[in-house]
Amino acid sequence: MGRPLEDYDNFYKSAKGLMYNPVVNQAFQFAPADSMRYGNTGFGNACLVANQVLAANQGTRFVQITQGGWDMHQNIYDPKQLPALGKLLDDGVSALLTDLKSSGLLNQTMVVMVGEFGRTIGKLSAANGRDHYPQQFCMFAGGGVKGGRTIGSTNADGSMTADPGWSRNRDIKPEDIEATIYSAMGINWTTVRTDDPFHRGFYYVPFSDTDLYGPINELWT
Repeated sequence: MGRPLEDYDNFYKSAKGLMYNPVVNQAFQFAPADSMRYGNTGFGNACLVANQVLAANQGTRFVQITQGGWDMHQNIYDPKQLPALGKLLDDGVSALLTDLKSSGLLNQTMVVMVGEFGRTIGKLSAANGRDHYPQQFCMFAGGGVKGGRTIGSTNADGSMTADPGWSRNRDIKPEDIEATIYSAMGINWTTVRTDDPFHRGFYYVPFSDTDLYGPINELWT
């Protein structure tokens, strides 16, 4: 049959096994009362399903949940904008962390909550909104992280970093977050893969061979 067809057959069987697995089907169903605990929203239900998928222990290693609509260049403090999305996020994430902790899964599950940028500070724009800003934050929970604290600090209005709070003594970049996640999973974040057909060299973390970025080890100390 040949290796390509054997690989295809294996993928097909794996997909079929996933689709017709009663444990998997159960993980994607939930009671209305549980949905209410998570906020009774699409985002909350996604957090609920994520918890159930992890509890089902069918081999899931990564779950991604997105919450869109934060690009508030206009009327950011309208009740349907930031106030509403803030509650939606709080309800879903808090219930997820609570359930992971009560089941014991939080110790072996790293939860990372991050956006791609921050929001300008000070006066609102002419459209009563806020624009893009490089200062942002990332939240880590579980996976052995020592929680209940912040690493680093800003000045009073949040416009600049006052104290980076970690060993590299600079702002934390997205690549540092990436290196941290790999490190927590026991994956060598300095790996450069050259086993593609053209041997081009793909970095797990960009420029890791120059030590430009690195994991935030202070999360565990």
